[in-house]
Amino acid sequence: MMGGSSCPFAPSSSMPPFDANTLMLVIAVFNGFMAFVWLAMGRLFRIAPQASLLLLAANLVSIPGLYCPSCSQLWPQALGPWMNELPLVISMALLALGVRKLMRLRFHFSTLGLLTAGAVLGSLLLSSLGQADAGLLVLSLSMSLLALTAFRDVLAGRVAEQPLLVTLLLCMPYALWALMMLGQALTLSWLPQWREWFLHEDVPSVPLAWTDLFIELCIGISLVGMVVARLIGRVKHMTLRDGLTDTLNRRALSAELRRLQAQVERGQSHCLVMIDVDHFKRINDQHGHACGDAALRHLVQVLRANMRALDQLGRMGGEEFCLLLPHTALADAQKVAERMAQALRSEPLQWQGQALTMTASFGVMPCLQDDPQGDKTLAMADGLLYRAKAQGRDRVCADAPELRAATL
Repeated sequence: MMGGSSCPFAPSSSMPPFDANTLMLVIAVFNGFMAFVWLAMGRLFRIAPQASLLLLAANLVSIPGLYCPSCSQLWPQALGPWMNELPLVISMALLALGVRKLMRLRFHFSTLGLLTAGAVLGSLLLSSLGQADAGLLVLSLSMSLLALTAFRDVLAGRVAEQPLLVTLLLCMPYALWALMMLGQALTLSWLPQWREWFLHEDVPSVPLAWTDLFIELCIGISLVGMVVARLIGRVKHMTLRDGLTDTLNRRALSAELRRLQAQVERGQSHCLVMIDVDHFKRINDQHGHACGDAALRHLVQVLRANMRALDQLGRMGGEEFCLLLPHTALADAQKVAERMAQALRSEPLQWQGQALTMTASFGVMPCLQDDPQGDKTLAMADGLLYRAKAQGRDRVCADAPELRAATL
């Protein structure tokens, strides 16, 4: 998928077992294998299909530049090196695009496309004028820039829980490739006495071929590792989230509540809000279960618009939800609940051309001490929620000494 100038593979009975041509052929075979891997990932298992398609193309396109027996015979001598490098440049551009897609970053094809097209056309012009080294210089610099782009995207796409050391290891192959291509460019332009370190009669040197093979293996392993990590993240997300509303499920919410209760024992203040949609059965009966599902998603949308990033919303079951408010006093939690109730009133659900007004009841409770599982806190909040419903619904009922005494 990358690296160094290449040339036709010419078998010979006296050829050493690990000369540059043999190593480039090994890289070509490895890229063919990786193309099969990406085909299986994207088409068979439907894992990151768009990124897999780009990486599949990157591996396939690179093969002619690594092993092309007839290229030197089909093209003029001045264009031979350019033709052998061309697939590798296009391959690197596809790889950079695939990495960007895999990292779920904003997809800008135009920037990388213009860089690649400019490098290819500029190198073609220089090669056709008899300046082959200058043409290879342009292609080497463009591949170095493309490698740096992939390096930056892997860093930018790092997830918060991923250790920095792991991210640096994933970035390493692209940094090495960028340095290798930059070294080749400097050699071609300003350090001809070091040319043998990179090229020997326009054939990649053995050290360059070994480096190329090492980087290929690292990139292949790291990309597959990133895809597997993405798959594991998706499975983990599914086990912790409610399928309909994408809120925390009851198990994940209980775990978060236990974490907050442990902090309460150390003197921190947190609050919990129970939320229940008013007359939800009526919505289902009058408009169908599809409308009921849409109502729950609308409720979650409104609630999230009035939450902080550190707040956690989970679905307890049916139309009942629980909101965890870390580091929040009871008075502030009550204000949050009242703001949410008002927002829900003022933003009706749009369903099949109708505006359906929704309301909800809220029970607000501070997290209690000596309640490691949060069961007493939940029960108290649930009691406040049903008190709000008994008082006419569409209201907020917060903890107070007299209410707690009545509940107990």
